Formats: sequence, structure tokens, C-alpha cells
Amino acid sequence: MFSAEDYLQGWIVYSIGASCLLLFLWLLLRKSGWVTVRHLLMLLSASILLTPVTAYRDDSHLAPAFFVSLYEGVMVSGADGGFQRGLAPIIAVALFGIIFYVVFRVLWGLVSRKRSGKKAAAEPSNRSSKKLRGAQKIKREPVA
Repeated sequence: MFSAEDYLQGWIVYSIGASCLLLFLWLLLRKSGWVTVRHLLMLLSASILLTPVTAYRDDSHLAPAFFVSLYEGVMVSGADGGFQRGLAPIIAVALFGIIFYVVFRVLWGLVSRKRSGKKAAAEPSNRSSKKLRGAQKIKREPVA
């Protein structure tokens, strides 16, 4: 059996490795045009990699639920065997994460719509008073 310090050191190393994997996934997906799909893939990947569950049924130390589920599903046989002990917390964390993400996106959309409405009302309608930024296309009349 490992000590609490061994589990802590294992979680530190595992968290660094999971963070590197999530960074790599973000680098792969950062240019994707589908923002919501990109966010959901990152959210699901983080929930799969970072959800903890007790390492053993009679032990209070935590281990990554993905590996506990994989180990028990493949190696343990009998009534206690199967993927569900690690899979149930992963599904719960992913479901709550998706719900919070949807609520956040809806609230963010409402706040940004309210802000853009206030900005549009505050800006003067006269086009000549706007400050020009960057290169803009100039309309030229055809020469006859």
C-alpha cells in the first residue's frame, strides 16, 4: 500500500501530464471554426482525465477514474468487476460540466447582447465623426 505522500506525488505528476495532453488538444483545436464543439471536446477530455475516484473500495485515497475503470473492467472479474465504478463519476462530472457550460454561454450571450445594444445607442449616427482605424476601402467614382 502506498502512503498519502506517494498518492500526492502521483497526482502532481499525473496532473502535469494531463495538463500537457489538454494543452496539446487545445493546440490541435484552436483554429477550429466551431467554437462550441471545441469547448465541449476540451470539457469532455478534462472530465475524462481529471475525475477522481477511490483507488480501492476500502481505501480513501483517490486515483484517476479513467484508469480505475479501465483496470477493473479488464483485470477484475466477478460481481465487483466492471467499468461502472469509474465510469459513473466521469459521466456525472461531464454532465454537470456541460450543463454549467450551456448556462454560462446563455448568460454570456445575454450580457454581450445587452452591452452591444448600449454601445450602439451611445455611438453617434453620423459616419463622418467616426475615428478611422486601419485600412478601409475607399469608394471611387468611375472616371469617364
